[in-house]
Amino acid sequence: EWLDGEAPRDLDPSKRCALAQRAVKCLAMQLMTDGFIHCDPHEGNLLYLNDTHTALLDFGLMATMQSDHQEAMASGVLNIMAGNYEALVPIFKGMGILDQNRDDLRRPGVEETFAAALERCMSGDELGDELGEGTTDAKKAKLVQAEDGADRRRAFGQLYEELGELALNYYFVIPSYYILVMRAFVTLEGIALSADEQFNMYNVAAPFARRKILNPKTAEGRAFLTTALTTPEGRKAMALGLGIPGGGGGGGGGAETQKGGARSDGRGRKRG
Repeated sequence: EWLDGEAPRDLDPSKRCALAQRAVKCLAMQLMTDGFIHCDPHEGNLLYLNDTHTALLDFGLMATMQSDHQEAMASGVLNIMAGNYEALVPIFKGMGILDQNRDDLRRPGVEETFAAALERCMSGDELGDELGEGTTDAKKAKLVQAEDGADRRRAFGQLYEELGELALNYYFVIPSYYILVMRAFVTLEGIALSADEQFNMYNVAAPFARRKILNPKTAEGRAFLTTALTTPEGRKAMALGLGIPGGGGGGGGGAETQKGGARSDGRGRKRG
C-alpha cells in the first residue's frame, strides 16, 4: 500500500505537534492493549497523512510487554501525574524495575529513600537551583501540572535520564525491553516539544492508562485497581486519568488531542 503524506521536518509547528500527539496515542494504545509496540518512531518512520491520520512506518523493531508490567506501568503514569511518589515503589516493583524481595532499596552509604529521591528528581528543584529560579532555562525544565501548583518535570525523557542516575544509588534495574519502549516515547516527545514546549506526554497517555487500570487481567492489576479505588492517593490519580477538574494535576499543555487513528505500512514514503 502506498501512503501519501508529509515528513515531520516539512510540517508547520501545529501539524508537527498534532502528528506527534497522534503517534503517542497510537503507541500508548499499543502498549496498554496488546502490549506489542512499535519501538522506532523516529522522523523517518512517521508521515502526516491528513488532519486526522498519522502513519507509522517500518515495523522492524518491536517489543512485547507482559500483562502485569502493562498494568503496573498504567498505574505508574497516573500516580506520577498525581505526585504519589510513595505509591511508585510498589508499582515499580510490579514493573520488575525494583527488587520485590528487598525492603531497603538504598545502596550502602545512601540515606535518602527511593521515593524521596524520585520526588526530588521529578520536581526539578536541583536544576532550578543550579540555573536560578528566575531563568528561562529553569522554567523550561519544569511543568506545573494543573491547579495544585506542584512543579514537576516536564519531559518523560527527563524521568528516563533520572532513573538511569538513580540506579547508581538504589538497587534496581531497567529490563532491556523497557529501554526500547521508553526510547520510543522519548523520541516522539522530542518531536512534539520541538513544536510545542507545553506538550505533556502524561496527559496524552492518561486515558489509555485509565482504561488499562479499570480492566485488570492479573492479580497484580486487581491489586492496583483496589488501591486506586479505596485510598485517597489512588482516587486522586484516577481523577486525573478521568480528566476530572480539581483532581490535583494533569493540566499541562498538549492535553487537547485530535481524534484519529494511525496507519502503518513498511513501504510508505513521502511523494514529491
